Amino acid sequence: MAANKKKISLHERLFRMIVAVGIAITLWFIVNGNADMLITQDYNSIPITLTNVESLTQKNLVLVDNKNYYLNLQVKGTDRNLRNIITKEITAEVDLGDIEEKGSYELDVEVKGLANSVIISSMNPTSLSLEVDNIIKEAMDVDIVLEGIPANELSVISAKSQEKVEVEGPEESIMQIDKITATANVNGLETDTTRHLEVTAYDLSGNPISDLEMLPNVVATEIFLGKTKSVGMTPSTTGVPANGTIVTAVMVEPSKVLVGAKEDVLNAVETISIDPIDVSGQSKTFTKDINLTAPTGFYFLDDSEKVKVTVFIESPVEKSFTIDKVSVKNLGTGLVTSKIKDTRVVIKLEGASSVLNSLNAAQIEAFVDCANLGPGEHELPIQTNLSQSLVKSITPAKTTVIIE
Repeated sequence: MAANKKKISLHERLFRMIVAVGIAITLWFIVNGNADMLITQDYNSIPITLTNVESLTQKNLVLVDNKNYYLNLQVKGTDRNLRNIITKEITAEVDLGDIEEKGSYELDVEVKGLANSVIISSMNPTSLSLEVDNIIKEAMDVDIVLEGIPANELSVISAKSQEKVEVEGPEESIMQIDKITATANVNGLETDTTRHLEVTAYDLSGNPISDLEMLPNVVATEIFLGKTKSVGMTPSTTGVPANGTIVTAVMVEPSKVLVGAKEDVLNAVETISIDPIDVSGQSKTFTKDINLTAPTGFYFLDDSEKVKVTVFIESPVEKSFTIDKVSVKNLGTGLVTSKIKDTRVVIKLEGASSVLNSLNAAQIEAFVDCANLGPGEHELPIQTNLSQSLVKSITPAKTTVIIE
C-alpha cells in the first residue's frame, strides 16, 4: 500500500520561500559586504604615462612641453570591493601612437588596474591638451662673451671659435633663438690661450632656451691679446656716374673704427682702405654697406668691420671768381721776385651747388710755386688752394715770374 504524501500548506510554502531568500541575501552580504550604501575612495597624484613617445621621434616630432602629468581619481563601490583595490596597480596612460604631424591634440586619459566591481565616479583630468612640433636641425655660430680685464694693460683683440654648433629641437624653440653664446673669463690673463667653453642658447629677452640639444655643447675658443686704437678710412670711387652728374663727396660712417693688433705692428697702420665704390650710371646720392678687410695681424673690435658709405652725386653748377692777387710760395732764401706778369686771374669752378655756394673770393688763394728755382725769368702754372676736382679752368693758366 502506498504511503500517504504529506501535504504542505500554502502558508508553510511561503515561509520556506522567505527563509530561502533571506539566506541568499545573507550569503550575498557575506561575499560583497554591506549593500545598504556604496562608498567612495579618492586616489590622488597618479602619474600619467605617455605611451608610444618613441614614435614621435621616428616621425621627427617632439612634444613642446615635455613635463609630468598627474591624475586625481575617485571611485565608488562596496567597502569590501574598495578594500580589494591595490593602489600601486592603478595606472593612467595617454597614447601618442596615432600622432602623425605637428599640431594641437586633445587625447583621452585611460585608467587601468581597477576591477569591474567598482565604478569611476570622477577623474581629473579626463584628457590632456598636448602640443606637438617638428624637430629640426640648424648649424649656428657661437658668440664669445668676455668677463674681466686682462693683465698688463692688454686688451682682448680676438676671441672666436672656429666651430659651429648643430642645434636640434622643436621648430618653435629654434625660431626663438637670438644668439648662442659662450662666456670666457679673461680677468688677469697675460698671454694668448685656448679655452673650452660651454654654449647656451638665448632668446631676444636674454632668457636661456632649455629644450634644445646642441652638438658640440663645448667649443674650443682662441683668445688673443694685444693693444687697440682708432683708425680712419680712405674711401674712393670707380666708374662714371650718369651724364650730367658728378660725385661731389664720399662719406664714411663711422669715420673711424677700433682695431686691435700686437703692439709691435699696431702703429704700422694709420688708415683702413675701402674697396672702391662703383658709381657707374648712378644719377643720385646712395648709401651702401661695406665690409672692411683688416690688414694682416689686425682685428676689428666692437663689430666695427662693417661701415656705411654714402656717395653724394649731384648735377654740377659753375661759378667764377676773380682773384686780384697772385702770391709766391716756397721762394728760396735770399731771393725776391721783382715782377709777376699777371696779378689778376679768373678761376672757374664746377661742382656741387652746396659746395660752391659756400665759397667766397676771400677763401680762394692763387699762387705760383717757386720751389728749387734760382734767379731768372720763369714761366709757372698758376695754382689754387682748392681741390683740383673743383677747378675747371684758371685764366690765365700761367704767368711769368722774375726772380732776383
